[in-house]
Amino acid sequence: MLSKLFKGEFSLAATFWKFGVLGLIILHFALRMFASLLSVHLKGRTIYDFFMHHFHFVYSSKMSILWALCYMSTFAVMIFYSYNIILAVWRSGKTYDKSPLLVGLSRLGILVMVFLVWNRILIR
Repeated sequence: MLSKLFKGEFSLAATFWKFGVLGLIILHFALRMFASLLSVHLKGRTIYDFFMHHFHFVYSSKMSILWALCYMSTFAVMIFYSYNIILAVWRSGKTYDKSPLLVGLSRLGILVMVFLVWNRILIR
């Protein structure tokens, strides 16, 4: 299913709304949830400071390791998904022949959505 999505074989509406908007919101929610669960173990430090100076696979608690791995893997999936959903909307727009205005709006909309999600993740 993901290969069909990333090749642009789904309709523009499904690609934009279901996979673009809803998919990014779900991944953003998961990333924020893992960040919240990890923040209990941060003790007032930033996530970057925790990983660079205080995180150790042997001496850290098991739960902090679990939440750190969940956070980092979700972050990696978010990077991959954001890039590919932009390409998927672009490719779905090529086969959409009803309205060039809707193609342009969907392309602009997915760019804005990805920007807003990443802006929310990186600037807290």
